[in-house]
Amino acid sequence: MQRTSSKASKKAIFLDRDGVLNVEKTFVLTPEDMELYPHTGEAVRKINESSYLAIVVTNQSAVARNYITLDELNRIHDEMYRQLKMSGAYVDGLYYCPHREHLDDPPEDTRFIVDCECRKPKPGMLHQATVDFGLDLEGSYLIGDSVRDIQAGKRAGCTTIGLRTGHALKGLEDPPDHIFDDLQQAIDFILDKKQG
Repeated sequence: MQRTSSKASKKAIFLDRDGVLNVEKTFVLTPEDMELYPHTGEAVRKINESSYLAIVVTNQSAVARNYITLDELNRIHDEMYRQLKMSGAYVDGLYYCPHREHLDDPPEDTRFIVDCECRKPKPGMLHQATVDFGLDLEGSYLIGDSVRDIQAGKRAGCTTIGLRTGHALKGLEDPPDHIFDDLQQAIDFILDKKQG
């Protein structure tokens, strides 16, 4: 398990992808399926203009399920980047987990059937970003719409924010630190809190 160095000073706002940045669909399988919420670009741009890094952490089991290839996933993310750029926004880092521990319905891509450390609710993607960027996790936030997101953020030591978009925290028993209607409200809260 990675620990943050006492010298770490950078802070991040970790963002789940589906249901937080873009409209939740069963699976996003093509660039055309990538539909950012209307407020996403502005919200991410506000992060870019702050001292926080914008880092996406997303489970993408469609790869393990053999619905898409890694190349196709990269093209979907290229479309996300393109749409963000139209709003003058960008992400500083993107981490995805293509794995599943097991699948009930073959055909799966057996290369990705792994009991990994990166699939949320495990905090592996957040820990990798900490290594890559030198982050202070205790000073960072995780914004998500699902039980897995919130659990990963808590395990990493972040302040957790749940959204009522996407999965809308369905089935969550251990609540996040804060809950908001959408990403824009969450980002305004974080940045107003920092100024206050």
